Amino acid sequence: MSNANSGEGNTLVALYPILYHSHQYKIGEELPVNDADMVAAWIEAGTAKWTDGEEPEPEAVKAAPKTAEPGRTGQASSGSETDGDDLVGKVPKTKQRRK
Repeated sequence: MSNANSGEGNTLVALYPILYHSHQYKIGEELPVNDADMVAAWIEAGTAKWTDGEEPEPEAVKAAPKTAEPGRTGQASSGSETDGDDLVGKVPKTKQRRK
């Protein structure tokens, strides 16, 4: 490829998982550079970058819980015993329980 960034020693590395020609490239894996249009698209989209052979820094995962916290199991007075809902309440979050 005649790109100035693709000089000797530089490799194109995936920053995100990429499916290309029925092959799933993982983060940090070297990508093929035989298709100039795809290389340009990956660079423009920010899913790949040129490196000097060093491993890319993995991004920290920023996740937040999206479900309700579970309660304690026990006898619930929901009125119907067939619904299977037997949660009584939550365990309080205190300093002593964090230990």
